[in-house]
Amino acid sequence: MKFKALIYGVFREAIAKKIFLGFFGISTLIIIIFLLMVNMDSVQGMVDTMKLTGQDAAKQFVIGSLGFMVDISYLLIITFCIVSVSSFIPSMLEKGSIDLLLSKPISRPQIILGKFSGGVLLIFASLVYLLGAVWIIVSAKSGYWYFPFLTTILWLTFSFAVIYSVVILIGLLTQSTVLTIIINIFLVFVITPLLGSRETVLYGFITNGTIQFILNLFYYILPKPGDLNIISKSLLQGEAVKSWQPLITSFLLMVTCLSVSIFYFKKKDY
Repeated sequence: MKFKALIYGVFREAIAKKIFLGFFGISTLIIIIFLLMVNMDSVQGMVDTMKLTGQDAAKQFVIGSLGFMVDISYLLIITFCIVSVSSFIPSMLEKGSIDLLLSKPISRPQIILGKFSGGVLLIFASLVYLLGAVWIIVSAKSGYWYFPFLTTILWLTFSFAVIYSVVILIGLLTQSTVLTIIINIFLVFVITPLLGSRETVLYGFITNGTIQFILNLFYYILPKPGDLNIISKSLLQGEAVKSWQPLITSFLLMVTCLSVSIFYFKKKDY
Protein backbone atom coordinates (compact mmCIF):
# COMPACT_ATOMS: atom_id res chain seq x y z
CA MET A 1 0.00 0.00 0.00
CA LYS A 2 2.86 2.40 0.78
CA PHE A 3 4.43 1.71 -2.61
CA LYS A 4 1.09 2.30 -4.35
CA ALA A 5 0.78 5.57 -2.45
CA LEU A 6 4.12 6.70 -3.90
CA ILE A 7 2.97 5.87 -7.43
CA TYR A 8 -0.31 7.67 -6.80
CA GLY A 9 1.71 10.63 -5.55
CA VAL A 10 3.56 10.83 -8.88
CA PHE A 11 0.24 10.99 -10.73
CA ARG A 12 -1.02 13.68 -8.34
CA GLU A 13 2.15 15.70 -8.88
CA ALA A 14 1.83 15.31 -12.65
CA ILE A 15 -1.75 16.56 -12.50
CA ALA A 16 -0.85 19.44 -10.17
CA LYS A 17 1.97 20.57 -12.46
CA LYS A 18 -0.29 20.24 -15.52
CA ILE A 19 2.10 17.59 -16.94
CA PHE A 20 -0.62 15.03 -17.54
CA LEU A 21 -2.91 17.72 -18.94
CA GLY A 22 -0.14 18.91 -21.28
CA PHE A 23 0.53 15.43 -22.64
CA PHE A 24 -3.21 14.80 -22.99
CA GLY A 25 -3.64 18.08 -24.85
CA ILE A 26 -0.75 17.47 -27.24
CA SER A 27 -1.85 13.87 -27.83
CA THR A 28 -5.43 14.95 -28.50
CA LEU A 29 -4.22 17.56 -31.00
CA ILE A 30 -2.14 14.93 -32.80
CA ILE A 31 -5.11 12.53 -32.89
CA ILE A 32 -7.39 15.23 -34.33
CA ILE A 33 -4.83 16.21 -36.99
CA PHE A 34 -4.30 12.55 -37.89
CA LEU A 35 -8.06 11.99 -38.09
CA LEU A 36 -8.40 14.94 -40.47
CA MET A 37 -5.53 13.66 -42.60
CA VAL A 38 -6.94 10.16 -43.07
CA ASN A 39 -10.31 11.63 -44.03
CA MET A 40 -8.89 13.72 -46.85
CA ASP A 41 -10.36 12.90 -50.28
CA SER A 42 -6.97 11.79 -51.65
CA VAL A 43 -6.40 9.41 -48.74
CA GLN A 44 -9.98 8.14 -48.96
CA GLY A 45 -9.51 7.34 -52.66
CA MET A 46 -6.26 5.53 -51.91
CA VAL A 47 -7.91 3.49 -49.16
CA ASP A 48 -10.83 2.54 -51.42
CA THR A 49 -8.39 1.40 -54.11
CA MET A 50 -6.40 -0.70 -51.64
CA LYS A 51 -9.56 -2.36 -50.33
CA LEU A 52 -10.30 -3.47 -53.87
CA THR A 53 -6.70 -4.56 -54.43
CA GLY A 54 -6.57 -6.84 -51.41
CA GLN A 55 -5.43 -7.27 -47.82
CA ASP A 56 -1.71 -6.87 -48.56
CA ALA A 57 -2.20 -3.33 -49.87
CA ALA A 58 -4.32 -2.41 -46.85
CA LYS A 59 -1.67 -3.89 -44.57
CA GLN A 60 1.05 -1.76 -46.14
CA PHE A 61 -1.09 1.36 -45.72
CA VAL A 62 -1.70 0.55 -42.07
CA ILE A 63 1.94 -0.24 -41.30
CA GLY A 64 3.15 2.87 -43.10
CA SER A 65 0.68 5.13 -41.30
CA LEU A 66 1.35 3.61 -37.90
CA GLY A 67 5.13 3.69 -38.46
CA PHE A 68 4.85 7.44 -39.03
CA MET A 69 3.04 7.78 -35.71
CA VAL A 70 5.76 5.79 -33.93
CA ASP A 71 8.29 8.42 -35.02
CA ILE A 72 6.01 11.22 -33.83
CA SER A 73 5.46 9.49 -30.49
CA TYR A 74 9.19 8.87 -30.12
CA LEU A 75 9.96 12.58 -30.52
CA LEU A 76 7.14 13.39 -28.12
CA ILE A 77 8.36 11.19 -25.27
CA ILE A 78 12.01 12.25 -25.51
CA THR A 79 11.18 15.95 -25.53
CA PHE A 80 8.02 16.72 -23.60
CA CYS A 81 8.39 13.80 -21.20
CA ILE A 82 12.04 14.46 -20.32
CA VAL A 83 11.24 18.10 -19.65
CA SER A 84 8.17 17.25 -17.60
CA VAL A 85 9.57 14.49 -15.35
CA SER A 86 12.92 16.18 -14.72
CA SER A 87 11.37 18.14 -11.85
CA PHE A 88 10.14 15.08 -9.93
CA ILE A 89 13.37 14.34 -8.06
CA PRO A 90 14.65 17.91 -7.45
CA SER A 91 11.22 18.96 -6.12
CA MET A 92 11.21 15.90 -3.86
CA LEU A 93 14.60 16.92 -2.44
CA GLU A 94 13.48 20.44 -1.52
CA LYS A 95 13.67 21.35 2.15
CA GLY A 96 10.41 20.44 3.80
CA SER A 97 9.33 17.96 1.13
CA ILE A 98 12.22 15.57 1.75
CA ASP A 99 11.87 15.93 5.53
CA LEU A 100 8.20 15.01 5.37
CA LEU A 101 8.84 12.12 3.00
CA LEU A 102 11.66 10.61 5.07
CA SER A 103 9.58 10.86 8.23
CA LYS A 104 7.13 8.35 6.80
CA PRO A 105 7.55 4.59 7.44
CA ILE A 106 8.87 3.80 3.98
CA SER A 107 12.38 2.83 2.91
CA ARG A 108 14.53 4.99 0.67
CA PRO A 109 14.82 2.30 -2.05
CA GLN A 110 11.01 2.18 -2.16
CA ILE A 111 10.92 5.95 -2.62
CA ILE A 112 13.21 5.81 -5.67
CA LEU A 113 11.45 2.80 -7.16
CA GLY A 114 8.07 4.38 -6.46
CA LYS A 115 9.06 7.58 -8.29
CA PHE A 116 10.41 5.51 -11.16
CA SER A 117 7.38 3.22 -11.43
CA GLY A 118 4.96 6.13 -11.18
CA GLY A 119 6.68 8.03 -13.99
CA VAL A 120 6.81 4.97 -16.25
CA LEU A 121 3.14 4.13 -15.64
CA LEU A 122 2.23 7.75 -16.35
CA ILE A 123 3.90 7.65 -19.75
CA PHE A 124 2.50 4.17 -20.47
CA ALA A 125 -1.05 5.41 -19.86
CA SER A 126 -0.42 8.45 -22.07
CA LEU A 127 0.93 6.30 -24.90
CA VAL A 128 -2.01 3.90 -24.64
CA TYR A 129 -4.29 6.89 -25.19
CA LEU A 130 -2.30 8.36 -28.09
CA LEU A 131 -1.26 5.26 -30.02
CA GLY A 132 -4.39 3.31 -29.13
CA ALA A 133 -6.57 6.05 -30.61
CA VAL A 134 -4.42 6.27 -33.76
CA TRP A 135 -4.51 2.48 -34.16
CA ILE A 136 -8.31 2.44 -33.93
CA ILE A 137 -8.61 5.28 -36.46
CA VAL A 138 -6.29 3.66 -39.03
CA SER A 139 -7.72 0.17 -38.52
CA ALA A 140 -11.34 1.32 -38.82
CA LYS A 141 -10.48 3.36 -41.92
CA SER A 142 -8.64 0.59 -43.72
CA GLY A 143 -10.56 -2.40 -42.39
CA TYR A 144 -7.26 -4.07 -41.42
CA TRP A 145 -6.60 -4.47 -37.69
CA TYR A 146 -2.84 -4.81 -37.24
CA PHE A 147 -2.52 -5.90 -33.61
CA PRO A 148 1.33 -6.15 -33.53
CA PHE A 149 1.40 -2.35 -33.61
CA LEU A 150 0.23 -2.26 -30.00
CA THR A 151 3.60 -3.70 -28.93
CA THR A 152 5.21 -0.38 -29.91
CA ILE A 153 3.58 1.08 -26.81
CA LEU A 154 5.76 -1.22 -24.72
CA TRP A 155 8.88 -0.34 -26.72
CA LEU A 156 8.33 3.39 -26.36
CA THR A 157 7.58 2.95 -22.66
CA PHE A 158 10.82 1.02 -22.24
CA SER A 159 12.75 3.74 -24.10
CA PHE A 160 11.32 6.30 -21.71
CA ALA A 161 12.10 4.08 -18.69
CA VAL A 162 15.77 3.93 -19.69
CA ILE A 163 16.00 7.70 -20.09
CA TYR A 164 14.01 8.28 -16.91
CA SER A 165 16.46 6.17 -14.90
CA VAL A 166 19.21 8.55 -16.05
CA VAL A 167 16.98 11.53 -15.23
CA ILE A 168 16.53 10.23 -11.68
CA LEU A 169 20.26 9.76 -11.14
CA ILE A 170 21.17 13.19 -12.49
CA GLY A 171 18.34 14.75 -10.49
CA LEU A 172 19.71 13.21 -7.29
CA LEU A 173 23.28 14.31 -8.03
CA THR A 174 22.51 17.87 -9.12
CA GLN A 175 19.22 18.56 -7.25
CA SER A 176 18.48 20.94 -10.12
CA THR A 177 15.60 20.67 -12.58
CA VAL A 178 17.29 22.94 -15.12
CA LEU A 179 20.57 21.01 -15.10
CA THR A 180 18.70 17.70 -15.33
CA ILE A 181 16.82 18.90 -18.41
CA ILE A 182 19.89 20.37 -20.11
CA ILE A 183 22.09 17.32 -19.49
CA ASN A 184 19.49 14.82 -20.67
CA ILE A 185 18.44 16.81 -23.74
CA PHE A 186 22.11 17.19 -24.73
CA LEU A 187 22.68 13.49 -24.07
CA VAL A 188 19.68 12.29 -26.08
CA PHE A 189 19.76 14.75 -28.98
CA VAL A 190 23.50 15.27 -29.44
CA ILE A 191 25.73 12.67 -27.78
CA THR A 192 23.83 9.43 -28.45
CA PRO A 193 23.00 10.19 -32.14
CA LEU A 194 26.62 11.17 -32.72
CA LEU A 195 27.89 7.98 -31.10
CA GLY A 196 25.31 5.96 -33.00
CA SER A 197 26.76 7.20 -36.29
CA ARG A 198 30.39 6.99 -35.15
CA GLU A 199 31.36 4.30 -37.66
CA THR A 200 29.97 6.15 -40.66
CA VAL A 201 30.72 9.73 -39.57
CA LEU A 202 33.33 10.05 -36.82
CA TYR A 203 35.67 7.27 -37.87
CA GLY A 204 36.10 8.96 -41.24
CA PHE A 205 38.48 11.43 -39.63
CA ILE A 206 39.24 9.76 -36.28
CA THR A 207 41.70 6.95 -36.95
CA ASN A 208 43.32 6.65 -33.54
CA GLY A 209 42.49 3.23 -32.11
CA THR A 210 42.39 4.41 -28.50
CA ILE A 211 39.92 7.20 -29.24
CA GLN A 212 37.76 4.80 -31.25
CA PHE A 213 37.78 2.40 -28.31
CA ILE A 214 36.66 5.18 -25.95
CA LEU A 215 33.88 6.22 -28.31
CA ASN A 216 32.72 2.59 -28.60
CA LEU A 217 32.76 2.29 -24.82
CA PHE A 218 30.58 5.37 -24.36
CA TYR A 219 28.21 4.14 -27.06
CA TYR A 220 27.59 0.89 -25.20
CA ILE A 221 27.32 2.63 -21.80
CA LEU A 222 24.97 5.47 -22.68
CA PRO A 223 21.22 5.13 -23.50
CA LYS A 224 20.26 4.37 -27.09
CA PRO A 225 16.64 5.49 -27.56
CA GLY A 226 17.13 5.96 -31.30
CA ASP A 227 18.35 2.39 -31.76
CA LEU A 228 15.46 1.09 -29.67
CA ASN A 229 13.08 2.98 -31.95
CA ILE A 230 14.71 1.33 -34.97
CA ILE A 231 14.17 -2.12 -33.40
CA SER A 232 10.55 -1.26 -32.70
CA LYS A 233 9.91 -0.15 -36.29
CA SER A 234 11.68 -3.23 -37.69
CA LEU A 235 9.36 -5.48 -35.70
CA LEU A 236 6.37 -3.38 -36.73
CA GLN A 237 7.25 -3.78 -40.41
CA GLY A 238 7.96 -7.50 -40.05
CA GLU A 239 11.66 -7.08 -40.77
CA ALA A 240 14.52 -8.93 -39.12
CA VAL A 241 16.21 -7.12 -36.24
CA LYS A 242 19.88 -6.56 -37.09
CA SER A 243 21.02 -6.51 -33.46
CA TRP A 244 19.41 -6.84 -30.04
CA GLN A 245 22.44 -5.21 -28.43
CA PRO A 246 20.71 -1.81 -27.84
CA LEU A 247 17.96 -3.56 -25.88
CA ILE A 248 20.39 -5.49 -23.68
CA THR A 249 22.79 -2.61 -22.98
CA SER A 250 19.92 -0.17 -22.38
CA PHE A 251 18.35 -2.55 -19.87
CA LEU A 252 21.69 -2.92 -18.07
CA LEU A 253 22.08 0.87 -18.01
CA MET A 254 18.60 1.27 -16.51
CA VAL A 255 19.31 -1.26 -13.77
CA THR A 256 22.70 0.34 -13.07
CA CYS A 257 21.31 3.88 -12.85
CA LEU A 258 18.51 2.80 -10.52
CA SER A 259 20.96 0.83 -8.34
CA VAL A 260 23.37 3.77 -8.10
CA SER A 261 20.46 6.13 -7.38
CA ILE A 262 19.22 3.91 -4.55
CA PHE A 263 22.73 3.58 -3.09
CA TYR A 264 23.36 7.33 -3.26
CA PHE A 265 19.96 8.20 -1.82
CA LYS A 266 20.45 5.77 1.07
CA LYS A 267 23.85 7.25 1.98
CA LYS A 268 22.95 10.92 1.51
CA ASP A 269 22.13 12.90 4.66
CA TYR A 270 19.26 15.32 3.99
